[in-house]
Amino acid sequence: MRFPLVRWVLLPRMAWHARHLAAEFGPGMNARTARAMARLARHPEGHEYAMLHLNSEECAG
Repeated sequence: MRFPLVRWVLLPRMAWHARHLAAEFGPGMNARTARAMARLARHPEGHEYAMLHLNSEECAG
């Protein structure tokens, strides 16, 4: 699988944003939810995908 260079450059920024969101929320937010929220903040058009992702996590847990 190949990823564009832009993705590798921006990935740390999204990870930082996810960690920041999780820290603000407190111990009740897991890493997957924080990543989905960080991605939605930058790409709101991915709302349906994020909801599917988060709902599948809810069903699995």
